[in-house]
Amino acid sequence: MTTAAHDTPGVLVFMPLLFFWLVWKKEALSIFMLLIVFSISTYAIQEMRHIAMPVYTGEYTGAASFKDGFKIDGDAVRGFMVLEDGGIVYGNYRFSTPEEMQRKTGLIHNSVFAVSGVFEEIDVPSHEYAFDMADYLKSNGASAVFTINEFEYQKESTGFLAAMAERRELLKTHIRLSFPENLTSEAEALLIGEREALTTEQQQIQQTLGISHLFAISGLHVGIISGLLYFLLLRCGVRKEDAMLLLLIILPFYALLAGGAPSVWRAVSMTAAVLAFRLFRIRMPIAFILLLSFIFFILLDPYVIYKIGFQLSYGASFGIIYSMKILEKMQSPIRLGLMITFLSQFTLYPILLIHFYGLSLSSFLVNSLFVPLYTIVILPINILLLGLTLLYQPFADFLFYFYEPFRTFLEKWTVWLAEWPGQMWIPGKPSGIIVIAMLAGVILFYSYAEKGFRWWKIGIGMLPAVVFTAMPYFDGALRVTFIDVGQGDSALVELPYRRGIYLIDTGGLLRFGREGFEERNRPFEIGRQVVAPYLQGNGISRLDALILSHPDADHAEGADEILQLFLVDEIHMSPGSQKTELAIGLDQELNGVTVRLPGRGSGWRDGITSFSYLSPTDGEYEGNNDSLVLLMEHGIHKVLFTGDLEIDGENEIIKNDGDLLENTTILKVGHHGSKTSSGENFLVKVKPELSIFSTGEDNRYGHPAEEVKERFENLSLATLNTAEAGTIEIVFKKDGYTVSTVK
Repeated sequence: MTTAAHDTPGVLVFMPLLFFWLVWKKEALSIFMLLIVFSISTYAIQEMRHIAMPVYTGEYTGAASFKDGFKIDGDAVRGFMVLEDGGIVYGNYRFSTPEEMQRKTGLIHNSVFAVSGVFEEIDVPSHEYAFDMADYLKSNGASAVFTINEFEYQKESTGFLAAMAERRELLKTHIRLSFPENLTSEAEALLIGEREALTTEQQQIQQTLGISHLFAISGLHVGIISGLLYFLLLRCGVRKEDAMLLLLIILPFYALLAGGAPSVWRAVSMTAAVLAFRLFRIRMPIAFILLLSFIFFILLDPYVIYKIGFQLSYGASFGIIYSMKILEKMQSPIRLGLMITFLSQFTLYPILLIHFYGLSLSSFLVNSLFVPLYTIVILPINILLLGLTLLYQPFADFLFYFYEPFRTFLEKWTVWLAEWPGQMWIPGKPSGIIVIAMLAGVILFYSYAEKGFRWWKIGIGMLPAVVFTAMPYFDGALRVTFIDVGQGDSALVELPYRRGIYLIDTGGLLRFGREGFEERNRPFEIGRQVVAPYLQGNGISRLDALILSHPDADHAEGADEILQLFLVDEIHMSPGSQKTELAIGLDQELNGVTVRLPGRGSGWRDGITSFSYLSPTDGEYEGNNDSLVLLMEHGIHKVLFTGDLEIDGENEIIKNDGDLLENTTILKVGHHGSKTSSGENFLVKVKPELSIFSTGEDNRYGHPAEEVKERFENLSLATLNTAEAGTIEIVFKKDGYTVSTVK
């Protein structure tokens, strides 16, 4: 069944800044009118599309086809689908056998399937920085998540776009068959905009060094390809006018072959516009061409404004165009490259903080080396190799013999560069007011820089970022956050004024054996995809200590990802647990990290906040009752973290440190509320004001157990569960504490 949906768009949020810019530039009245008409048209089109957008619920049976950009990983295919009524949904299907997967994989890109399944309720994200499926659907003009149960080929898709999708798939297959395996992911990214083959590690390296843009089809790629084609056409005796006309015909086809991403169409449309105006001898400022391209694509698809690639592509173009007076004064190619990189990063930094919570500091230097390398060497070589594999594979193989070792060396060198610490500036995700202040600062910089560039003027644009970065260090509150990691534990402690930051457990998943075809290239990782975004969204890039209560997967499986992504001074593990398989697997990530094995009696103090370990009492790790149990005392408040402590362990703590447990403010309930934990004697002794269960929704273990919940109710003890409340943040101030939840 379908019903109408309505949502207020946020397309016009930055319009006041654009008006300010036009007033400052003393632009003509016609420009103001154009902007007003554009704003009203965009708003109206967006409103009409939202009103008309169907919302799907219940079961569905009918025809559907996957849009370009779908992903096949392991035994699953996922991506946006077009239903027979024209509605767009996010579909997912799991193949039942390797034979079914092999039979259907080659058909998905260009076929209509008979499908049946159910539309799923969209989960609320576990915290404000976690992936938000509802926002993802909205930004792609979709309205539901569709779990497919039956998925059978019906017919081949027809039409021009289907034919181009078929050509793109053939080109992708050709690259994978004719290029060496270790070069295919780069070739696909550079030549046809296919980034799916890039591994998580490769993408992380690119983000750390700030070179991700080199692996996305952009104006640089389109310019090089257009230049090469233009040169070849002239060498073949084609007149200049005819060569430009042919390029105008070829470029849109290339955009479709390259996946049709917003950045591709921006680059192609601007290149085509420049060629068209030159062909017809019309003089048009490049800034006006950028504006026309921007307006055209938003009117064509208002949802494109939500896409990161669209924002970054037009933002970078804006920065370069309005930096021309500055760049013209750069006489050295090296200085010119550095300045282009710097101004692009400077212009984009508000957008980068919104989406990624930080940016690479090393990118300014790294790009001065990599941009010329990719422009002059790697991209042209890949174009040449693709052409040779299509014309004469043996000659291509001869060149691969020399090129492959060079790329292997460059890859190792790139990994080495990315391993240097302190390359990322992570101030966190700015609020709306801060974003507007940052954008206003960028616009003011360009306004003043046109009158003469001086480095101090950059401070105008960076001042909001400096203030935003410094804000947590003026916050006198103690914050304790229980991060919703599903069936697992993870808690973050932030001392007043950021004097110390401690992460207690990282969550994780129990990995069960899968058949070969079920193994995924990009498995879901709690540490990387849930815990890390929460830390980075709050501007945290360094931990004073990572505390692993014990080496169970649901507490520590994400530790390797945290150690990869953050600077960690110390790691605390239960004595004896360092010999377990999970802990041994962390060895390669522990370079420079101090390993401590604390037990009862260990602790430390920072100002009025003290930390004391109450367990374990010996150096032999035997299971849950050897969890690190940490008591934090802050003024009159106490917070007790119990890991997976069970009743025997609780009784041991009562015997040894019973007095310390009295008047506990917050209790992290042991073992997720298992019936083997939270004994009545322990709860009577601790008598917490608030107890936190950290569990997964509808988890297979039935946590928290009914008898445990009844025990808390009978003792009139207040509880919250991350499965129901999402991430729980508790803020301690002089006058008490406040509790906030996501759900």
